[in-house]
Amino acid sequence: MKSAWASVLIVIGIVVAAFNLRPGVTGLSPLLDAMGAEIHLSAVFLAIIGMLPPLLYGISGFITPRLYNRFSGLTISLAVMIMITAGLGLRAVVDSPAIFLALSILALLGMGIGNVVVPPIVKSYFPDRVALMSTVHVGLLQLGTFIPPLVAVPLASKFEWRGSLLVWAASAAVGIAVWVVIVVLKPAPRSQVSATVVGGSELLRLVKTRRAWALMTMTGLTSFNNFILFTWLPTLLTRSGFDPAFAGAMLALVTAIPLVLGFVLPLLAQKMSTASPIVIAFCCCLAAGYLGLWLIPEVAPVLWTVLLGIGISTFPLALTLITLRSRSAEASAALSGFVQGGGYLMAATGPLIFAFLIQNFDATWPAYAVVLASIAVKFAVSFSACRPGSI
Repeated sequence: MKSAWASVLIVIGIVVAAFNLRPGVTGLSPLLDAMGAEIHLSAVFLAIIGMLPPLLYGISGFITPRLYNRFSGLTISLAVMIMITAGLGLRAVVDSPAIFLALSILALLGMGIGNVVVPPIVKSYFPDRVALMSTVHVGLLQLGTFIPPLVAVPLASKFEWRGSLLVWAASAAVGIAVWVVIVVLKPAPRSQVSATVVGGSELLRLVKTRRAWALMTMTGLTSFNNFILFTWLPTLLTRSGFDPAFAGAMLALVTAIPLVLGFVLPLLAQKMSTASPIVIAFCCCLAAGYLGLWLIPEVAPVLWTVLLGIGISTFPLALTLITLRSRSAEASAALSGFVQGGGYLMAATGPLIFAFLIQNFDATWPAYAVVLASIAVKFAVSFSACRPGSI
């Protein structure tokens, strides 16, 4: 297969894969009330469904390098699309909350594996265009995060909540078609992956590397705050006296900012010797946004939301650094698994800790103290995480 056509085909594959790694999560939460009117959703169900994404993304981070040790990245990507399609499609037609959760686990495992497998594919097929392709990857990932919550309710008004969920299953089914073609044609990578290294010595080396731990911590604490804001920002605003419609708009805004910056940060990170100034600036924005939301929410809620959105935009930057700081495709697979595996497990604790502190203390300062402390730690590790040179 000619290299130009192979590159086009892989780009299309990366686009459809990246876009489908989030809609099954962000397209669900606006529909929970409609679901609850038809299917009894207990408090346990709501707690579990909110914790599953980061938890399963974290688990996937540790199992994906081992899968890479046995199968090609192309084959794994096809399996990911099948898992997402099956999980999202079947859960939309069941009536049992338990089965809904089980099918969600299938889809989320697919999404988690997809999170890890895309960076080494970028490294394998575009070793000289890492920043550009990272921009495509991160941008479509953020787009797949931003669009679903905006259209979920309008879709449900036309097709009911089941139809709204099925839209994202259909989107993932397009990914199956694309990746079937890729797997059949098997375009040759420009950088060969030594699969025997991915699940073994490379991962063990990273465990002993301070910079790998720093990048994992920076990524994890970013996602820690992401999931807190995605879960709690509307509630915090309504408790401060704003109406639910405004709070929903602010949630859309806080997700839109990383989407926009996700198209800029990869190229900027490649041109800078170290990305730590970006992380430091974003940490300051995140801290200022939290302080404003805590102390004077009624003064400038849009400003606080914008600052929070800028602050959590270190996530697309972290995904780019995984690819930029890897020595090879196999190193990228191992680093992607290590960073995202540990990072998402760390992130899974965020909404739980914040919810416990908000609901069990009369004052809000313990909850805000935790998020501000997480920013301080991220600030400290960013110097090592962003240092130039391969990890």
